[in-house]
Amino acid sequence: MAPRTSVAEELADVVPRLYRLLRTALDEDPGTPSLEQLRVMQRVDDGLRHTSALAAARQMRMSAITGILDVLAQRNWIRREPDPTDRRRTNVELTGDGCKMLARGRRLTSRRVATILDEYPRALSELSLAVEGLVEAVTRYDERPVVRRGTP
Repeated sequence: MAPRTSVAEELADVVPRLYRLLRTALDEDPGTPSLEQLRVMQRVDDGLRHTSALAAARQMRMSAITGILDVLAQRNWIRREPDPTDRRRTNVELTGDGCKMLARGRRLTSRRVATILDEYPRALSELSLAVEGLVEAVTRYDERPVVRRGTP
């Protein structure tokens, strides 16, 4: 088994490359959301409904998430409405078209990953177990409170 630091280095190298390949898969179909838009739409579909919660979950500034949401709203993929219980908040939900685009984007990115995995079919069963563990680890880590730079 490879030392943990070696695996960490390999993942740190391959994840940005995989991200680029997924972004390229979406860019090949101009009618689909960008990868960043897709990730925000996925968070909305997962149940995050407030702009501030989306910004926190994506670790983005409000101005950045607002820009993404503006484009999604212009394309009629999301709907934004004031929160009836707190006028400082905005609720976000996917539209019917947004649900279709989310599904389309996920299909395109899944196909690209499947194509990549076809390059090395022997590793698929081992990789399946490793990915399952990685998903659990990332989920646990992602659920931790965010510590900003400069805070104790």
